[in-house]
Amino acid sequence: MPSTTEDLAIFIDWENIYISTVSEYSSKPNVSAILEKAREYGRIVSATAYADWTEGDFRNAPPTLYSNGISPRYISARYFPGGRAQKRRTNSIDVMLAVECSDFLHNHPQVDTYVLVTGDGDFIPLVSLLRSRGKNVVVIGVSEATSYHLIESADHFISYASLLEEEREARARDREPKKPKADPFQELVRAVEVLKKAGNTRVLGQVKQQMIVQMGSFDERNAGFKKFKDFVVEAERRNLVNTVDQDLELQVYLPDEKVPEAPDTPDADLASEEPKEPKEPTKEEAKNGRSSNAGKKEEKPERSQNGGGSSSDGFDLLEDLTPYELRTICENVGSLRQPASMVEVFGSIRELDDRGELELSRDEIGEVIGAMIEAEYLSKVRAKPYKEAKSSMTFYKLDKNRDEVKSALGGG
Repeated sequence: MPSTTEDLAIFIDWENIYISTVSEYSSKPNVSAILEKAREYGRIVSATAYADWTEGDFRNAPPTLYSNGISPRYISARYFPGGRAQKRRTNSIDVMLAVECSDFLHNHPQVDTYVLVTGDGDFIPLVSLLRSRGKNVVVIGVSEATSYHLIESADHFISYASLLEEEREARARDREPKKPKADPFQELVRAVEVLKKAGNTRVLGQVKQQMIVQMGSFDERNAGFKKFKDFVVEAERRNLVNTVDQDLELQVYLPDEKVPEAPDTPDADLASEEPKEPKEPTKEEAKNGRSSNAGKKEEKPERSQNGGGSSSDGFDLLEDLTPYELRTICENVGSLRQPASMVEVFGSIRELDDRGELELSRDEIGEVIGAMIEAEYLSKVRAKPYKEAKSSMTFYKLDKNRDEVKSALGGG
């Protein structure tokens, strides 16, 4: 259960949540259920809802919001020329919510948690801003209508369906026996089956989103895993699913499916990327670009000199990252203007995490960069930041001619 000692602020994209609940459940948003769930994360010090309250569907909402301590913020709707039947401009509500949330962040540093009630993926930059300031971000939305990249970018996602389910369970607790808890691994398999049947892609974020739809709520940490990827790795070890690096994203397949070939990354299977006991590399590992010292962690200096992937603090590019992750990082860093500053290199990797393409903490990103420098994936370059500068500074350049880098990029 989250801490209840922190202060929190709630920002509600009323138009988004209203349309989503009406479309999916044929009912208006349950404000009290949203607030009750939010209180599990702290003390509510501010709550604001944004909409054009003169619209027919929204006119009756302000009294209910006021009675629950939520301030309705009026944002006038605008229309394209040609009358009200034309397409509505909706971005002004999103912009105002983001601006006022940013202003609140600046003026109320004591607030540690932000609850965003929306499913709109346009709020991903706002989530990234809040998290970069050390804030905990909770998103509440209708799973079926929520961007899975928004789900991945937040610290916590709460399915609106789970709020309704919790209320139903509370009312029926004394009348009916509790339902047996669903097996998360079987729900993972069912989620992959549903996505397969619908012909949808099965990247990690979308699989997790489907599990949330099925179970009402899902958090891999409740199953004992730090990351959703780790949960999928365990399922793969149990022969419940298979994973493959496809179209620059990790996708999940059923065991009896024909898994597409991934010629650029033959080691893309997630389960094969777990740390192994020190051993001599096989011929296949050598063929796929592994260093001859890949298993000798105790010989870190020699390994770094020979083009391995280990840093002095023990982080190893080849062992601690999947080929997909290493290739994505190298491609992203290589796309920067070369040479690039440390801030630019760090920021480019952090953007991958913010977009849900990687799962790395700030400390882990620092370890990755340190290992890339020690393994000479990145070479240091002294240059002036601009022509008129009086002194030079250190920049970093991805050595695309290095064999290990070529291998990571799929060209070796």
